[in-house]
Amino acid sequence: MSTRREPKGKALKRPKPPARAAAKAVLVEPQPRRLGRAFQRVRAVSRGFLALPFPLFRWGQVNLPNQLTLLRMVLLVPFVILFLSDSLVAQWASLGVFAVAAFTDWLDGYVARSQGLVTNFGKIMDPLADKLMMLTAMILFVQVGLVPGWMIVLIWWRELAVTGLRTLVAARRTVLAADSWGKAKTLLQVVAVVSGMLVYFLQNTLNRSDDAWRVHLESGGALGELTARVLDSNAIPYWTMFAAMILSLWSGIRYFRKNWEAVCLELEEAEKGEG
Repeated sequence: MSTRREPKGKALKRPKPPARAAAKAVLVEPQPRRLGRAFQRVRAVSRGFLALPFPLFRWGQVNLPNQLTLLRMVLLVPFVILFLSDSLVAQWASLGVFAVAAFTDWLDGYVARSQGLVTNFGKIMDPLADKLMMLTAMILFVQVGLVPGWMIVLIWWRELAVTGLRTLVAARRTVLAADSWGKAKTLLQVVAVVSGMLVYFLQNTLNRSDDAWRVHLESGGALGELTARVLDSNAIPYWTMFAAMILSLWSGIRYFRKNWEAVCLELEEAEKGEG
């Protein structure tokens, strides 16, 4: 019998798998056998849920501090909805949302510094998220009548002016750090917001539980009468926000005086560029 031989110089070629099959083989991650299908589905749903607020971002590639910063901005939506709700439970829940957002403000900075995860995105978005959180709460206070609008206008004139100064010198890669007055201003603003929320929610709770709560408190002596007057008015949110406004303006003036040379230098270069 004659055997058929392949011509020399030509090796036998084996059929290659289709490209799509190979791609699928690469993309499919092997699942551990010990995990049940139910657990795998829960894990997939949780990953998808975390990615819902940020469909334009690759959530898995964002580091933890930046995730916390973005989460703080997203929490503003339920905070506003709960604060303006007619339900007392929802109103008190908004205080919890604000507390969680404030905690993430501390946590993202701590993690970024301790783990070496400081990024340009975090340097810009972290203070922006803080300002949005405080501005949102203050606007809500104006809407429900806790504080007058002119206080909030003056506070945010200062905030925008200082932010503009920092942005102006950012091109020189010069960091204008906040001083002790600026940190005290931030702390007093937080105290004003939290105390205002407590007074507002407590007023609503007392008004719905007992219409004669003022009479009951006033019958308890001088202390009860003072407590009734404080709770019946907006003295606490008014004066704490007033103090925050004064400290904000004072710290802003000191900030500009301290960095006035940088402002003059930028103005001189702007005139040279126009000439």
